[in-house]
Amino acid sequence: MSPAAMTQTLAERVILMHQGGWDEILLVVGPLVVIAVLIIVARKQAPAEDDDGEE
Repeated sequence: MSPAAMTQTLAERVILMHQGGWDEILLVVGPLVVIAVLIIVARKQAPAEDDDGEE
């Protein structure tokens, strides 16, 4: 394999390894979305609160 071909292959690998940051964004946004969905579901299932001021 010629050095030019090896360099191109290395460059392609580097580009594929670093996907422009979208994979890192998914690592942050994914868990945040899961937490948000769990909070929404928990609030829908929680009993309604009385706002009378009496306990």
